Amino acid sequence: MCTRWGTLLKGHPNWQGKLPTAADCYRYVLQNPATDLALTAPKSRKQLEANLTVLHTPLLYAQEVASWQEYGDLIYGTGQDAFDTQWI
Repeated sequence: MCTRWGTLLKGHPNWQGKLPTAADCYRYVLQNPATDLALTAPKSRKQLEANLTVLHTPLLYAQEVASWQEYGDLIYGTGQDAFDTQWI
């Protein structure tokens, strides 16, 4: 899922920047030209409407992509945990 089962929305102790919203995560995923589909699992109509705003927003700037990539690298870890996905 685009929010990594919600963990991207919770923050990281080493991250001092703004936390992403679900819509930010969907924008990041849809930025990749190889992506044709982004799944969303809103719990309410309000969340669904917020998620759908992505369809009408401009592409991310290169600086935003780099920032979210840095944040994602913190969240995804180093492969030392059973849930980590970045293997060393």
